[in-house]
Amino acid sequence: MSELLNELSAHPLFTQLLGFAGSLLAIFLLVQFVQSLAARNISDKNLRFRTRKAFSIVGYVLGLFVALALFSNQLENLPVLIGLLGVGVGFALREVIQSLFGWGVIAFGNLYKPGDRIRLGGIMGDVMDVGPLTTSIMECGDWVKSDLYNGRVVYVPNNIVLREQVHNYSEDFPYLWDEIVIPVTSGCDHKLARSIVLDVGRDLQSATMAAAREVWADFVLHHRAEDAHLDAVVTMSFDANWIELTLRYVTDYHSRRATKDRLFTAILDEFEKTGGRVEIAAPQMRITEFPAVSERKDGSDVKKQS
Repeated sequence: MSELLNELSAHPLFTQLLGFAGSLLAIFLLVQFVQSLAARNISDKNLRFRTRKAFSIVGYVLGLFVALALFSNQLENLPVLIGLLGVGVGFALREVIQSLFGWGVIAFGNLYKPGDRIRLGGIMGDVMDVGPLTTSIMECGDWVKSDLYNGRVVYVPNNIVLREQVHNYSEDFPYLWDEIVIPVTSGCDHKLARSIVLDVGRDLQSATMAAAREVWADFVLHHRAEDAHLDAVVTMSFDANWIELTLRYVTDYHSRRATKDRLFTAILDEFEKTGGRVEIAAPQMRITEFPAVSERKDGSDVKKQS
């Protein structure tokens, strides 16, 4: 056993592997130390995240340089090794390789970045991190309505961007067009109702619309998009039951549900001040009572007199 250990320790490759392992350990400890300093001393969360990510990439690069420096004398056998292992490794790790390609597409194609809200592979939420193999997402929706977090972190393989669409809610233009529908009775003052809904929409969303106009003006300069209407708009439709007023407006993608709550509350408050001139419609059921019938002895029916 001792002879085997002596021969193994005397082999040049063993020394190289030992030095490589020690170098990787030193790099890992150094990166962890610097990342902990960044976490304690940088208050801005975006800058803190980018700093930690940058030092992680620096650690990978240092490890690669150490490997090249220590195993440079082994590189002449590299084409042979690639030829022998290429087919088997390519088949066994095809998902991993595709995820690495997907990582490159995400990074260089600027599909999304940490902090963006996206829908990817049927999962909607905010991107927490983009790794070489997976994208981690803080999920929204599912059993929780609208755009609220449900507390579940989902890891989506990066290769999914090669075969499915990526929906980005926040890239370049972090606003969404949304709408609410208010049903009012057909006999109400529909002109007053329309005016109330439009005034509420403009008053509550005025600051958001002003900010959205500035961002949209820059968006149109850099993208092939037509100039869009960002003001609040009310449209009307009706049927035999009620009149529907649809308010369309622009809102920040983070506050879609909260915006609906504010608008509905303000509209209902204004309707209550009209003294019954405007009322919210509700489904109604009308019951018709048919007169009872009795059967004569000869088989004919007659109406019962009440």
